[in-house]
Amino acid sequence: MAQSDLVQSLLRGMELLRLAASRPEGMTLSELAAASNLQKTTAYNLLRTLCARDFLHKDAQNRFQLGPAVFEMASAGHSSELMNKAAAALRSLHEAFPMDVLTFSTIDGGRIRCKLRFSPDRPGELQQPTDRNFPPYLSVTALALQAANPDKAESIERQYPFEEYGEGLWGSAEHFARAKQETLKMGYCWRQSEDRFSIAFIMPEGFVVGFGGEGMAKTEAAKRHKAAEKFKKLVWSKAEK
Repeated sequence: MAQSDLVQSLLRGMELLRLAASRPEGMTLSELAAASNLQKTTAYNLLRTLCARDFLHKDAQNRFQLGPAVFEMASAGHSSELMNKAAAALRSLHEAFPMDVLTFSTIDGGRIRCKLRFSPDRPGELQQPTDRNFPPYLSVTALALQAANPDKAESIERQYPFEEYGEGLWGSAEHFARAKQETLKMGYCWRQSEDRFSIAFIMPEGFVVGFGGEGMAKTEAAKRHKAAEKFKKLVWSKAEK
């Protein structure tokens, strides 16, 4: 595309963003105008527009720095990439354990949310539920997420007081706190219900992978533990290098 076909004001604004990003301490209006070969008035109007949309912000020393919108966009891109990797890894788990209910969950927006799911009643179908939430206290996934995300869990536990929502299962807040500590220490938790089991493994970045199926948890846990470690490597290996 020829240079004359480009939107010049957008190019100038992008150049100001690039310059601001190059200096973590920020740059003044004069510095930005000089570095971009713009008149101060032109630079000021562009900077004011970028600040209005949170792409830049001005600190107490009148220096322009990258604003929260830039970091939100970067985070969204990372989240999209992570979810794509998680979906592929969860599909591999589904192929290995087709009779398990598999979930990939996190705490988001004050709720314990299932982001991805496979289930034996819908074989091969990646489910991306928008309204499937786990009640706090009740499931191994909820316990693992509350253990792995103490700050977010504190907010959830204020919304759902233990005395009303958790006491019936755990008996006392002290017992529940010990269960969270043990889950965090081991990196997973499991529960047996008659001839079915459920296991939830803590993953990086506040996520949890859950398995639920037929059998005894004590005999099935080792297989799922190995699979969960493989899942972690598939999703986070590059980020950890």
